[in-house]
Amino acid sequence: MIKIDLHVHTFYSDGKYSPELMIKTALKKGLDGIAITDHDTSEAHKRIKGYPVVPGQEVSTQYGHVVILCNFPPDPPRDIQQLIDYSKENNCLIFPSHPFDIFRAGIGEKVFSYKFDAIEVFNSKAPKSANEKALKASQALGLPGLANSDSHVSEALGSAYNELQITEFRVDDILEELKKGRVKPIGIGLTAKAKLKIVEWSILRKLKIAKNTRRTMYPL
Repeated sequence: MIKIDLHVHTFYSDGKYSPELMIKTALKKGLDGIAITDHDTSEAHKRIKGYPVVPGQEVSTQYGHVVILCNFPPDPPRDIQQLIDYSKENNCLIFPSHPFDIFRAGIGEKVFSYKFDAIEVFNSKAPKSANEKALKASQALGLPGLANSDSHVSEALGSAYNELQITEFRVDDILEELKKGRVKPIGIGLTAKAKLKIVEWSILRKLKIAKNTRRTMYPL
């Protein structure tokens, strides 16, 4: 059995830390690997060869966020139907992330309008009500449910993961198991320390963005 978190961010999008630090921390916490799913970029995958990492992206579609996982660093379109077609054509896997979290770009009821491979039913940062609604959607659609940390800081790793009944970390085998629904989502929840670090990082990011905006508007 392996344990894997399928939704993790690094400093190539809006995460705080490097890809190497995130995977090493995950391994220290007892996971067997992660999927790095930075927003609309696969840059992290250029520097983490040899690590137990599934290549992916969290894509900003016109309706909200959707995760794609492949056996190669993807370069997917952002239109949701084109994204789904791209996933099928390249033997990837696709699922809406935190679909009913209206504050974090979930696709909402559009989950019923498109053909996904799975649904994220537990997101460590999403409200309980949003996760419960996602679980009901997965059951109604007969799709596998996934549990992920959506980590932007290393302290959040280990708060959710998926158990697969395979013994070795092979990306193709992982994708196949997920597509067949042979996965058990484990949602634990964030520790008090992780919640604090998330808030601290959110504030710091907003300050950095504001500072960079001022520099752009009023260059020296």
